[in-house]
Amino acid sequence: MLDAFRAAAEQQPDALAFTFVGGRHDSYSYEELFAFADKLAQQLGLHELSTDAPLGILLRKQEDQVLHYLAALIAGLVPAILTPPNPKLNREYYTETMERVLARSRFAAVVTDVDGLELPTASLAPYDFELLGDVRPGPAEGPKLEAALLQFSSGTTGIKKGVLVTHEAALAQLTTYGEAIGLTSADVIVSWLPLYHDMGFIACLNMPLAYGVHTVMIDPIAWVTRPSSFLKAASEHGGTLAWNPNFAFAFMASRVPARDLDGVDLSSFRGLANCSEPVTLHSQQQFSDRFASYGLRKDVFWGCYAMAETTFALTHGASDDPNYLDEGPDGMQRRERTFVSVGRALPGVELRVVSAEGGDVPDRRVGELYARSPFNFAGYFNDPEATAASFEGGWYRTGDLGYRVGDAFYVIDRKKDVMIVGGVNVFPGDLEELVSSVDGVIPGRASTFSDFDPLVQTERIVVLLESMIEEGPAREKLVLDVRQHVLAAFQIANFEVHVVASGWLVKSSAGKISRKANREKWLRLAGPG
Repeated sequence: MLDAFRAAAEQQPDALAFTFVGGRHDSYSYEELFAFADKLAQQLGLHELSTDAPLGILLRKQEDQVLHYLAALIAGLVPAILTPPNPKLNREYYTETMERVLARSRFAAVVTDVDGLELPTASLAPYDFELLGDVRPGPAEGPKLEAALLQFSSGTTGIKKGVLVTHEAALAQLTTYGEAIGLTSADVIVSWLPLYHDMGFIACLNMPLAYGVHTVMIDPIAWVTRPSSFLKAASEHGGTLAWNPNFAFAFMASRVPARDLDGVDLSSFRGLANCSEPVTLHSQQQFSDRFASYGLRKDVFWGCYAMAETTFALTHGASDDPNYLDEGPDGMQRRERTFVSVGRALPGVELRVVSAEGGDVPDRRVGELYARSPFNFAGYFNDPEATAASFEGGWYRTGDLGYRVGDAFYVIDRKKDVMIVGGVNVFPGDLEELVSSVDGVIPGRASTFSDFDPLVQTERIVVLLESMIEEGPAREKLVLDVRQHVLAAFQIANFEVHVVASGWLVKSSAGKISRKANREKWLRLAGPG
C-alpha cells in the first residue's frame, strides 16, 4: 500500500496533498508530505518498536494524525488512529471506553498528546517521540503482524473492536472503489470527517494518497460549531467529492445561516456520498433544496454501503440509477416513506439477503445482509471469539437489515436494534427520523429504545428527544405533537416521550446516536419501572 502512495506522489511532487483548514502548516505538497513523514519515521525507528502489535496514534489534531500515520507506515509498523477526546464526547464515557480499547488492543506503543488516561503500554510524545511515563516499549512476543492497518468498528453498541486489514484487502478496496467512482488526481476531496472512523480514514486519507488527490480537511468539532465551513472550503478549493453521514445533510441545511453563504459556489461537486447510516430521502432533499441556488447539482448524491470490516465500501450508486428510490419492502408494517438505495455491489463483491433461518430471501423481503469480498477483514484483533461469530461459511454477517430489488440494495437498520412491541416490528431508525421531523425537535437528536414493562407484560418504547423549548406549555405541546405523529405512523400505544436538554444524548465517536448508551443513561436516571 505504501508503494502505491509513493508512486502517486512521485508522479506529481508539487501537487497539493492536504490542506488543513486552521492547521499549523496550512498545506503540504506531496513532496513536502513525504519528506516530513520520512524524517518522523527515522526518529520513530530509533525506538525499535515491536512489530507484533500495532502502533496507536492518539492525537487531537488531524494534521498530526496524518503525519504520524504515514510515518508509521514508512517505519514498517501497523498504525491505528484512535479517538481523541473532544467537548462533544462525554468525558467519563470516553475515558471508560478508550481505556478498554487500549487494554484489549495491547499496542506496541501509543503516540499521544492526550492526558488523563491510564495507558497499559508505552506512550510516546508526538514528533520527538520522547518516552512519557515509566513504561518502556517491550520486545516482540510473537511473529510480525501481517496487516496494513488497524481500524475500529464504528458501531454504537459495546466496546469498539479492532479490525485488521491486510495489504491485499486495502489495495483491493482502494483500486475497486476508486475505479467505481472515477477517482483521478484532478479531484478535490473536502472532509470534516474524523480519521478514526472508516469513512474518513479510507475515503478521505488512504484513497486520496493512492490516487494523488488533494484533500481539504476541516476539524470535526470546528464543522459542528460552524457547518458552513464545509461549504466554504468546497467553494474555495473547488471540491468535487465528499462523504457524509445522512444526518449531516439535514444538519447543514438547517444550521447554516444565509450570511455565511455569500459568494459560495457548489457547482464543482460531482459526487456527495451518503454513507455510514441508513439514508433518508428527506435529509437529501433538505440539502438539495437549501443549496440548489448555490450551484448544487440535482444528481449529485451517491449511495454507499460501507463498514470497517470490509475495509470500507461494498456498493456504489448514483441518484440517476434505476431503482434509486423505492416504496419499501413487502410484509412490514411501517409508515409511508421512500427508501433510498445504497447502490449496486462493487466488482468482486457478493451480497446476500438472508432470513433468520439462514436461507436467501426473494426481492423486497427483509433479511440480514451477508457480504463476501476481496476486502473483507482478516479478523478482530485479539478477539478470536468475535471473529468466529461474525462469519458463516466464509460470509461476513454484517448485522444490518436490508432488502434488494434486482441489483439495487437498501439498508434499513441494525438487526439488534429492532424493537418488537405487541407483535409489531418497529425500526428505531424510522421512529427517530419521524420524531426528528417534528417542529421543535433538534434535527438528528432523537434516540429510541425499548424496555420491558412489567405492568402490561410487553416491551415499552421510550423516545428521547432534544429541544431548545423550555419547560412549560410549549414543551407539553411538543410532546403531544410527537405522540400524535408516532401514533398515526406506527399504530402503537405503549410508548413514552421525554424531552431532554440539548447535548444530553450520547453519540458514538463516529457521530451516531448511541442507543445502547442512551438507554443505560436514561434507565439509571429514571430508575426501574
